[in-house]
Amino acid sequence: MLEFAKRALPEVAGGLTAAQSRRIAGLGVASPFQLWSWEAEIGAPPSAMEGWRDISIADEIGRQCDYPVMLCNDATSACAAEFFFGEAWRERDFLYFFIGFFLGGGLVLDGALYTGRTGNAGALGSMPIAAPDGSGASQLIAWASIYQLEKRLERAGRDPSPIWRDLEDWSDLGEPLEGWIEDAAFGIAQASIAAASVIDVAAIVIDGALPQRVREAIRLRVAARLETLDRRGLSDLKVLSGAIGADARAVGAAALPLIRGFARDREVLLKDGPNSLG
Repeated sequence: MLEFAKRALPEVAGGLTAAQSRRIAGLGVASPFQLWSWEAEIGAPPSAMEGWRDISIADEIGRQCDYPVMLCNDATSACAAEFFFGEAWRERDFLYFFIGFFLGGGLVLDGALYTGRTGNAGALGSMPIAAPDGSGASQLIAWASIYQLEKRLERAGRDPSPIWRDLEDWSDLGEPLEGWIEDAAFGIAQASIAAASVIDVAAIVIDGALPQRVREAIRLRVAARLETLDRRGLSDLKVLSGAIGADARAVGAAALPLIRGFARDREVLLKDGPNSLG
Protein backbone atom coordinates (compact mmCIF):
# COMPACT_ATOMS: atom_id res chain seq x y z
CA MET A 1 0.00 0.00 0.00
CA LEU A 2 2.82 2.38 0.87
CA GLU A 3 4.52 1.52 -2.43
CA PHE A 4 1.29 2.38 -4.24
CA ALA A 5 1.11 5.75 -2.46
CA LYS A 6 4.75 6.46 -3.30
CA ARG A 7 4.09 5.75 -6.98
CA ALA A 8 0.66 7.36 -7.28
CA LEU A 9 1.21 10.66 -5.48
CA PRO A 10 3.65 12.07 -8.08
CA GLU A 11 1.39 10.83 -10.88
CA VAL A 12 -1.61 12.71 -9.47
CA ALA A 13 0.23 15.89 -8.56
CA GLY A 14 2.30 15.86 -11.74
CA GLY A 15 -0.74 16.64 -13.87
CA LEU A 16 -1.57 19.85 -12.00
CA THR A 17 -0.63 23.39 -12.87
CA ALA A 18 1.28 25.49 -10.34
CA ALA A 19 -1.93 27.32 -9.44
CA GLN A 20 -3.77 24.07 -8.90
CA SER A 21 -0.96 22.66 -6.77
CA ARG A 22 -1.20 25.64 -4.43
CA ARG A 23 -4.87 24.80 -3.83
CA ILE A 24 -4.22 21.31 -2.45
CA ALA A 25 -5.64 21.33 1.08
CA GLY A 26 -4.30 17.96 2.17
CA LEU A 27 -4.53 14.23 1.68
CA GLY A 28 -7.21 12.06 3.29
CA VAL A 29 -6.84 8.35 4.03
CA ALA A 30 -9.71 5.97 4.75
CA SER A 31 -8.67 2.78 6.53
CA PRO A 32 -10.40 0.03 8.49
CA PHE A 33 -9.43 0.07 12.16
CA GLN A 34 -8.10 -2.96 14.06
CA LEU A 35 -7.60 -5.14 11.00
CA TRP A 36 -5.61 -7.61 13.08
CA SER A 37 -8.78 -8.52 14.98
CA TRP A 38 -10.25 -10.35 11.96
CA GLU A 39 -7.36 -12.41 10.59
CA ALA A 40 -9.53 -15.49 10.10
CA GLU A 41 -12.24 -13.59 8.21
CA ILE A 42 -9.65 -11.93 5.98
CA GLY A 43 -8.07 -15.32 5.33
CA ALA A 44 -4.63 -14.22 6.50
CA PRO A 45 -2.13 -16.60 8.14
CA PRO A 46 -1.84 -16.29 11.95
CA SER A 47 -0.07 -13.07 13.01
CA ALA A 48 0.26 -11.89 9.40
CA MET A 49 -1.79 -8.77 10.20
CA GLU A 50 0.24 -7.76 13.24
CA GLY A 51 2.14 -5.23 11.16
CA TRP A 52 -1.01 -3.08 11.10
CA ARG A 53 -1.18 -2.87 14.87
CA ASP A 54 1.59 -0.32 15.48
CA ILE A 55 2.09 1.42 12.14
CA SER A 56 0.88 5.00 11.69
CA ILE A 57 -0.43 5.15 8.14
CA ALA A 58 -0.83 8.92 8.29
CA ASP A 59 2.80 9.38 9.38
CA GLU A 60 4.16 6.95 6.80
CA ILE A 61 2.30 8.56 3.91
CA GLY A 62 3.09 12.01 5.32
CA ARG A 63 6.77 11.29 4.79
CA GLN A 64 6.08 10.86 1.08
CA CYS A 65 4.32 14.17 0.45
CA ASP A 66 4.26 17.79 1.54
CA TYR A 67 0.56 17.88 2.39
CA PRO A 68 -1.18 17.47 5.73
CA VAL A 69 -2.40 13.86 5.96
CA MET A 70 -5.63 12.96 7.74
CA LEU A 71 -6.68 9.41 8.67
CA CYS A 72 -10.27 8.32 9.25
CA ASN A 73 -12.07 5.03 9.68
CA ASP A 74 -13.17 3.90 6.21
CA ALA A 75 -16.85 3.48 7.06
CA THR A 76 -16.90 6.87 8.80
CA SER A 77 -15.36 8.34 5.65
CA ALA A 78 -18.14 6.74 3.61
CA CYS A 79 -20.69 8.25 6.00
CA ALA A 80 -19.06 11.65 5.49
CA ALA A 81 -19.41 11.25 1.72
CA GLU A 82 -23.10 10.45 2.04
CA PHE A 83 -23.68 13.35 4.43
CA PHE A 84 -21.85 16.00 2.40
CA PHE A 85 -22.44 14.79 -1.17
CA GLY A 86 -25.36 12.35 -1.01
CA GLU A 87 -29.02 12.60 -0.05
CA ALA A 88 -28.97 11.87 3.69
CA TRP A 89 -28.09 15.47 4.62
CA ARG A 90 -31.85 15.98 4.77
CA GLU A 91 -31.83 13.92 7.98
CA ARG A 92 -30.16 15.60 10.95
CA ASP A 93 -29.70 12.29 12.78
CA PHE A 94 -28.97 9.00 11.05
CA LEU A 95 -27.08 5.74 11.26
CA TYR A 96 -25.09 4.75 8.19
CA PHE A 97 -24.32 1.16 7.18
CA PHE A 98 -21.65 0.51 4.54
CA ILE A 99 -21.61 -3.07 3.26
CA GLY A 100 -18.13 -3.95 2.03
CA PHE A 101 -15.85 -6.94 2.55
CA PHE A 102 -16.70 -6.16 6.18
CA LEU A 103 -19.71 -4.13 7.20
CA GLY A 104 -18.91 -0.80 8.86
CA GLY A 105 -20.88 2.19 9.96
CA GLY A 106 -21.03 5.87 10.69
CA LEU A 107 -23.16 8.27 12.69
CA VAL A 108 -24.54 11.78 12.16
CA LEU A 109 -26.01 13.56 15.18
CA ASP A 110 -27.69 16.96 15.19
CA GLY A 111 -26.54 17.64 11.64
CA ALA A 112 -22.86 16.87 12.26
CA LEU A 113 -20.66 13.88 11.59
CA TYR A 114 -19.83 12.25 14.92
CA THR A 115 -16.63 10.19 15.22
CA GLY A 116 -16.52 9.56 18.97
CA ARG A 117 -13.79 9.56 21.57
CA THR A 118 -11.32 7.48 19.53
CA GLY A 119 -12.69 8.01 16.03
CA ASN A 120 -14.52 4.69 16.13
CA ALA A 121 -18.13 5.78 16.73
CA GLY A 122 -20.62 3.91 14.60
CA ALA A 123 -18.61 0.65 14.65
CA LEU A 124 -21.82 -1.14 13.74
CA GLY A 125 -20.04 -4.21 12.43
CA SER A 126 -19.16 -5.10 16.03
CA MET A 127 -22.80 -4.98 17.16
CA PRO A 128 -23.84 -8.34 18.69
CA ILE A 129 -26.70 -10.03 16.83
CA ALA A 130 -28.62 -12.94 18.34
CA ALA A 131 -29.32 -15.84 16.00
CA PRO A 132 -33.05 -16.51 15.47
CA ASP A 133 -32.64 -20.17 16.47
CA GLY A 134 -31.20 -19.22 19.85
CA SER A 135 -27.79 -20.68 19.03
CA GLY A 136 -25.97 -17.61 20.36
CA ALA A 137 -24.80 -14.17 19.28
CA SER A 138 -22.22 -13.10 16.74
CA GLN A 139 -21.13 -9.74 15.40
CA LEU A 140 -23.04 -8.02 12.62
CA ILE A 141 -20.06 -8.43 10.27
CA ALA A 142 -20.86 -12.16 10.30
CA TRP A 143 -24.37 -11.43 8.94
CA ALA A 144 -24.02 -8.53 6.53
CA SER A 145 -20.48 -8.55 5.10
CA ILE A 146 -19.58 -9.51 1.55
CA TYR A 147 -17.03 -12.06 2.74
CA GLN A 148 -20.02 -14.09 3.94
CA LEU A 149 -21.45 -14.01 0.41
CA GLU A 150 -18.08 -15.31 -0.81
CA LYS A 151 -18.34 -18.20 1.63
CA ARG A 152 -21.89 -19.01 0.52
CA LEU A 153 -20.78 -19.16 -3.10
CA GLU A 154 -17.81 -21.36 -2.25
CA ARG A 155 -20.01 -23.76 -0.28
CA ALA A 156 -22.28 -23.98 -3.33
CA GLY A 157 -19.29 -24.83 -5.53
CA ARG A 158 -19.42 -21.44 -7.24
CA ASP A 159 -16.61 -19.06 -8.17
CA PRO A 160 -16.92 -15.96 -5.93
CA SER A 161 -14.67 -13.73 -8.06
CA PRO A 162 -17.61 -12.14 -10.01
CA ILE A 163 -18.50 -10.32 -6.79
CA TRP A 164 -15.45 -8.13 -7.24
CA ARG A 165 -15.24 -8.09 -11.04
CA ASP A 166 -18.62 -6.45 -11.57
CA LEU A 167 -20.15 -4.22 -8.92
CA GLU A 168 -23.11 -3.45 -11.18
CA ASP A 169 -24.51 -6.90 -11.92
CA TRP A 170 -24.76 -9.88 -9.56
CA SER A 171 -27.81 -11.29 -11.32
CA ASP A 172 -26.21 -14.70 -11.93
CA LEU A 173 -25.32 -15.38 -8.27
CA GLY A 174 -28.66 -17.07 -7.64
CA GLU A 175 -29.70 -18.64 -4.33
CA PRO A 176 -26.47 -17.87 -2.41
CA LEU A 177 -27.11 -14.18 -3.04
CA GLU A 178 -30.75 -14.41 -1.97
CA GLY A 179 -29.83 -16.19 1.25
CA TRP A 180 -27.14 -13.62 1.99
CA ILE A 181 -29.57 -10.73 1.42
CA GLU A 182 -31.95 -12.28 3.94
CA ASP A 183 -29.18 -12.65 6.53
CA ALA A 184 -27.92 -9.12 5.91
CA ALA A 185 -31.39 -7.65 6.33
CA PHE A 186 -31.97 -9.66 9.51
CA GLY A 187 -28.73 -8.43 11.08
CA ILE A 188 -29.06 -4.79 10.01
CA ALA A 189 -32.64 -4.61 11.30
CA GLN A 190 -31.60 -5.99 14.69
CA ALA A 191 -28.65 -3.59 14.92
CA SER A 192 -30.83 -0.64 13.92
CA ILE A 193 -33.30 -1.25 16.72
CA ALA A 194 -30.54 -1.68 19.27
CA ALA A 195 -28.78 1.51 18.18
CA ALA A 196 -32.00 3.55 17.89
CA SER A 197 -32.89 2.72 21.48
CA VAL A 198 -29.73 4.56 22.57
CA ILE A 199 -29.34 7.49 20.19
CA ASP A 200 -32.88 8.09 18.80
CA VAL A 201 -31.88 8.57 15.16
CA ALA A 202 -34.50 9.48 12.58
CA ALA A 203 -33.22 7.21 9.80
CA ILE A 204 -30.83 4.48 8.79
CA VAL A 205 -28.96 4.66 5.48
CA ILE A 206 -27.78 1.53 3.69
CA ASP A 207 -24.96 1.76 1.14
CA GLY A 208 -22.09 -0.40 0.02
CA ALA A 209 -19.84 -1.86 -2.65
CA LEU A 210 -22.68 -3.77 -4.29
CA PRO A 211 -25.12 -3.33 -7.19
CA GLN A 212 -27.94 -0.85 -6.75
CA ARG A 213 -30.50 -3.62 -7.20
CA VAL A 214 -28.99 -5.62 -4.36
CA ARG A 215 -28.75 -2.56 -2.12
CA GLU A 216 -32.39 -1.77 -2.76
CA ALA A 217 -33.39 -5.37 -2.04
CA ILE A 218 -31.60 -5.20 1.31
CA ARG A 219 -33.22 -1.84 2.10
CA LEU A 220 -36.72 -3.16 1.41
CA ARG A 221 -36.16 -6.30 3.46
CA VAL A 222 -34.71 -4.33 6.36
CA ALA A 223 -37.81 -2.12 6.31
CA ALA A 224 -40.01 -5.22 6.31
CA ARG A 225 -38.01 -6.79 9.14
CA LEU A 226 -38.36 -3.67 11.25
CA GLU A 227 -42.13 -4.01 11.04
CA THR A 228 -41.92 -7.44 12.68
CA LEU A 229 -39.72 -6.40 15.62
CA ASP A 230 -40.85 -5.15 19.02
CA ARG A 231 -40.31 -1.40 18.74
CA ARG A 232 -42.44 -0.26 21.65
CA GLY A 233 -41.05 2.92 23.17
CA LEU A 234 -39.04 3.80 20.06
CA SER A 235 -39.59 6.47 17.43
CA ASP A 236 -40.24 5.50 13.82
CA LEU A 237 -37.21 4.85 11.62
CA LYS A 238 -36.90 5.72 7.95
CA VAL A 239 -34.88 3.23 5.88
CA LEU A 240 -32.99 4.98 3.08
CA SER A 241 -30.54 3.98 0.33
CA GLY A 242 -27.15 5.64 0.11
CA ALA A 243 -26.47 7.73 -2.97
CA ILE A 244 -22.70 7.33 -3.40
CA GLY A 245 -22.13 3.58 -3.61
CA ALA A 246 -18.84 1.73 -3.84
CA ASP A 247 -16.70 4.88 -4.04
CA ALA A 248 -18.09 6.39 -0.83
CA ARG A 249 -15.04 5.54 1.28
CA ALA A 250 -12.63 7.13 -1.20
CA VAL A 251 -14.85 10.17 -1.80
CA GLY A 252 -15.18 10.74 1.95
CA ALA A 253 -11.44 10.38 2.48
CA ALA A 254 -10.68 12.88 -0.28
CA ALA A 255 -13.03 15.35 1.38
CA LEU A 256 -11.42 15.13 4.83
CA PRO A 257 -9.06 18.11 4.32
CA LEU A 258 -12.01 20.21 3.15
CA ILE A 259 -14.13 19.11 6.11
CA ARG A 260 -11.29 20.06 8.44
CA GLY A 261 -10.97 23.48 6.88
CA PHE A 262 -14.54 24.48 6.20
CA ALA A 263 -17.24 22.28 7.73
CA ARG A 264 -18.90 22.71 11.10
CA ASP A 265 -17.64 19.18 11.87
CA ARG A 266 -14.05 20.33 12.09
CA GLU A 267 -14.26 20.71 15.88
CA VAL A 268 -15.41 17.11 16.17
CA LEU A 269 -12.93 15.70 13.68
CA LEU A 270 -9.91 17.45 15.16
CA LYS A 271 -10.39 16.39 18.76
CA ASP A 272 -7.45 14.65 20.41
CA GLY A 273 -7.43 10.87 20.35
CA PRO A 274 -5.51 7.90 18.97
CA ASN A 275 -7.43 7.91 15.71
CA SER A 276 -8.19 11.61 15.38
CA LEU A 277 -7.65 13.46 12.13
CA GLY A 278 -5.42 16.22 13.47
